[in-house]
Amino acid sequence: MLSEQQLTQFEEEGYLLLSGLIPQETVEKAAAAMWGMMGMEADNPDSWGHFKRPPLAGFYMEQMQKGNRIELFGVTHPDVLACCSPDYRTVLKQLVSQYPEIPHCKDSRPDGIWALNQFPVSTEWKRPSPHLDGDFRDFRLDPGTFRATSLTYLTDANAHGGTTVIWPDGPQRIRKFRKKNPEFSNHVRDVRALFPEMDLGEPMEVVAKQGDVLFFHHLLPHSGTMNVGTVPRFAIRFMCLCVACRKWEKKGEWNIWMP
Repeated sequence: MLSEQQLTQFEEEGYLLLSGLIPQETVEKAAAAMWGMMGMEADNPDSWGHFKRPPLAGFYMEQMQKGNRIELFGVTHPDVLACCSPDYRTVLKQLVSQYPEIPHCKDSRPDGIWALNQFPVSTEWKRPSPHLDGDFRDFRLDPGTFRATSLTYLTDANAHGGTTVIWPDGPQRIRKFRKKNPEFSNHVRDVRALFPEMDLGEPMEVVAKQGDVLFFHHLLPHSGTMNVGTVPRFAIRFMCLCVACRKWEKKGEWNIWMP
């Protein structure tokens, strides 16, 4: 489904933002399920400040950053899992096939969902500092920490509304630095410390529509942002229970799915 130009962009810039991989009805049902799991009403802002974890929910829930971010780990609600659509899996398979040497999960489907729901907050929007996934773990860049992962938006991600900021020049700048400094540490956390010296280029705020999917690989510097808009922003990543993904442990037995 992807063109050679898109595959080249993914390799060089580290990301692709794609629309149309998930049926609109599927995304809307997933968003409705998310509201229900948190015990909130989409059209009642007064309900957004108090989540109500359903009894016997079967997933972990955490309220973070003074209540403005709610994360759910290990969601297995079928309406949300349906976002792992056939078209999504086709694109993902095409992307990960470019990096066969990177260790990865053998399961073709995830086991659950990691929800990252950003609620509005009254503050000044600030551009965050970049990071690479896994930089707080003992991970190394070669052969790579993961092949491809994604962020699927269940609602619109408007400017300054809980978006992700990325540095598209970052992957090439990191590769260039490592080529010039072959003796430098291979650890992700050590490379991050030198981002200012590398000059990662201009950052880009990813503005997305409901149902869009942001794919990215392990060398894309990125960071989440505060939501200073007026509506919540719901997004999901997929999770796994297998041993191969265990190094990406997030909560309990749940790990980030690394296809």
